[in-house]
Amino acid sequence: MSIASSGISQLSKSLVRIRGPDATRFLNGLITSRMLPDIVKKKQHTISDSENRNINLTEIIDVSKNYGIIHEDIYDPDMNITVTRAGINSMILNSKGRVFSDCFLYPDPFHNVDGVFDNEMKGPGYILEVDSQISSQLMMLLKLHKLSAKVDITPEKKLYSYYYYTDTAEFDEWLENIQTQYFMSPDPVTALQDANSFIKNEIFFSKNIAKNILGFAIDNRIPNFGVKFITNEPISVMSDEGIPLDSVFSDSFKQEFEVINVSEDVLTKRRFQSGLFETHDAPKDTSLLPFECNLDFVNGLSLDKGCYVGQELTIRSYNNGTIRKRIFPVEFFEDANAIGELNKIPKSALTKLEITPLNDTTPEQEEPKEDQVFNPFSKSVRKRKTSVGKLLAVDDNLGLAVFSISDIKKNQLYKLEMPSLEGGNQAIGIKVNVPEWWPEW
Repeated sequence: MSIASSGISQLSKSLVRIRGPDATRFLNGLITSRMLPDIVKKKQHTISDSENRNINLTEIIDVSKNYGIIHEDIYDPDMNITVTRAGINSMILNSKGRVFSDCFLYPDPFHNVDGVFDNEMKGPGYILEVDSQISSQLMMLLKLHKLSAKVDITPEKKLYSYYYYTDTAEFDEWLENIQTQYFMSPDPVTALQDANSFIKNEIFFSKNIAKNILGFAIDNRIPNFGVKFITNEPISVMSDEGIPLDSVFSDSFKQEFEVINVSEDVLTKRRFQSGLFETHDAPKDTSLLPFECNLDFVNGLSLDKGCYVGQELTIRSYNNGTIRKRIFPVEFFEDANAIGELNKIPKSALTKLEITPLNDTTPEQEEPKEDQVFNPFSKSVRKRKTSVGKLLAVDDNLGLAVFSISDIKKNQLYKLEMPSLEGGNQAIGIKVNVPEWWPEW
């Protein structure tokens, strides 16, 4: 499948509204990103000059109000913390520090042009977005952690998530400019004013649909990868129902950038090609750690926000430098028939396929012979586990797989053993790619 250089598509996401006086604190205890203005350090002398500039955040941000959301970049040497009305990517962990799901979190509403969302602005409110496959599990988790928190948790069936991208240098520069101008504000009042200006000035949307725009985010999991937004009516391409696609974007934006409707499969292919993993890509019940999912590389966590579910193992792993494995994008090389057969293997069976170095000459340990005399005092002999990687997802000739970092630094060519329709096994070559957007790894 070729990937269009520009496109818009609806996403298969579940959207949950979380509102109430305790909404901000409730979410701060669940996600890996900072929601509260506190900077948590065990020792006062470990607070740097850069962090000292953010000490007054508690005076600027009132978490009992609809202040927006905190924006920070763990790779920013100046450690700037700003306020924004744009959404952020983050992650939800379980109590053992394993990944439950990645997510996007949006301030609700994004703007309040002409007071159209006055009611929503009366108290803290957010829209939490996860993959639709785990919607019921998410609701169970949220209700489990709610306890006595003063929050209302409502699954929204009539909200819609969309994604837009353009793979050009001009769009990359455009995103850089609007982030600086509209989405890195010093305080909540300015953040709302900037979001309102973004709508009024028709930077992206036509102001005629202002009442339909509830959430907006720049996808910086990969720098300037695209734009996400949430509407309260579906966008229509063919029918008369909902918002016509041609009415979504401002004239000035359409003059500069192409708008083409594409399938969600195109977005998935683009992610795989770029090495951007989402937790629903992996087979159900796959156990992964946040840094294996490259949470730090996609800037989805805060390193000093204080307690949240799964925090202890996560921060200890980061501080101790004990990140041993990561998910890498891979490319399969073999004849088309073999790759076609690989794509037919059930998702649940992918992790069981064996991956070994392409030129592996290490002999396997022998199985015990049938006539070998049993010795109760000897150690049992088992066949060596030779798989050095775990395949998580396949999309045509692309995939995502977990490898040891040390292995990939030595070798990036492997082979995958898979069942053949003709009987026995066949091998498919794997080339592991290291994305250019990764920080030093």
